[in-house]
Amino acid sequence: MLIDEIRNLDIAGIEERAEAIEAEMTADGADLDALMAETEALEARKKELAEQAEQRKAEEAAALEVTESTRSFEEPKKEEIMYPVESREYRDAWTKALIGREMSAEERAALSSAGAVIPTMTVNAIWDRLIKPAELLSRVDVSQFPTYVRFPVATTVGTASGQAIGTTITESSDVIGYVDLTPQEYVKLLTVKADIEHMAIDAVHDWIVSNLTDSIRYAMNKDVLIGSNTNAFKGIAGSVSANATAIPASVTKASILGIMAALPAAYHPGAVWIMTPNMFYSNIMSLTQLNDYVIEDGFSRKLFGHDVILMSEALISSKETIFFGDPKAYKVNIFKPLEVKAFETATTTNIQFRGATLADGELLDTSAFVRFAQT
Repeated sequence: MLIDEIRNLDIAGIEERAEAIEAEMTADGADLDALMAETEALEARKKELAEQAEQRKAEEAAALEVTESTRSFEEPKKEEIMYPVESREYRDAWTKALIGREMSAEERAALSSAGAVIPTMTVNAIWDRLIKPAELLSRVDVSQFPTYVRFPVATTVGTASGQAIGTTITESSDVIGYVDLTPQEYVKLLTVKADIEHMAIDAVHDWIVSNLTDSIRYAMNKDVLIGSNTNAFKGIAGSVSANATAIPASVTKASILGIMAALPAAYHPGAVWIMTPNMFYSNIMSLTQLNDYVIEDGFSRKLFGHDVILMSEALISSKETIFFGDPKAYKVNIFKPLEVKAFETATTTNIQFRGATLADGELLDTSAFVRFAQT
C-alpha cells in the first residue's frame, strides 16, 4: 500500500491492513522490508489520528468549560485548529505560503504562531538529501554549531613511555594549534514559471527541495576535495602536497601498493580512494594483476578492500591524481541549515526560489591523506 493511501486510512482501515500484513509476512517470498516499512507507516498514521482525537477532545473541553465567576449564556468561541511544525498540515501550509497559494484560516494561524519556520518534515528531507547521497561529504565529520567555531589540532605530539614507579616524569612536548571555521554561503537561485500554481502541493514541495538541495550538495561535495577557502571549503587537494613519487603513465600493482604504503597505519582502517572515473576504469580495472583486489558491485567499488570514490574533480592541473586517506579527518560545520525563500520577479510572472546554507570545512590532520599525481 502506498504512503499516500495510508494517510487516508481511519483506525478501522489501519487495523484491517495490519492484520493483512501479519498474514502476508508468513507467505513464501514475502518482501519483509517493505512490509515492515508499511507497518511503521501504519503505526505513524495511527499515532497521528490518536493525537488529533486528543486535540479535538481538549478543544471541546476548553470550549465547554465555564467557571462560576464568569458564567454566562454566550456561546463559547470555537478554538482554531493549530498545526504543529512537525505535522504534514503545517508543511502543506508552509508550501502554500511559499508559492502564494490560497490558505485556510487555520493554516494562516499556524504559520503566524510558528513564525513561518521551516517545517520539521522539510528540514529532515533537506538534511537527508544534502548529506547522505554525497559520496565524499557523507563520510566526513559533520557538525552543526550555529556560531564561529575553533577546533584544536595537535601539531606536535610527544610519545608516551614506560618508566619505573616513583621516578621523575618527563614532560611531554605536545604543541596544540587550531583550525578556525567561519560561515561561508552556499546558494542556489531557482526560477520557475507561474504555472507551478497548478501543481499538487506534495509535488511542489518535493521538487523545490530536491532541485535546490541537489545543487548545493554537489558544490559542497566537490569543495571537500578542491575547495579554495576563498568563498567555500579548504579542499583536501589544497591541504595535501603531491608525493614526490609520481604514478607511472602505465599504472602497476606496485605503484598502487606504494600509495597505500605512504599512508601512516593509523589512518588505514577508515581510508578510501578518491580518483577520476578514467583513472579507475581505464587504468585500475585494466590491470590483470589487480583482478583479485578490485571489486565493483553496482555503484559500490573497492580496491584492496577500501572504498573507491569517483570524482571527475580529481583531475588536478590536467593530471590524473589519486588521493588515499581517512575522510573523517576532514571537518565540516554547518552554521545554518539550508533555508528556502520565495521571491516574485518584477518583470515577469515567474517565481524565484532561493536555497541557502552557511557552512565551512577543512582537513584537520594533513597526515590523514596522501596524494599522488600521474606522470
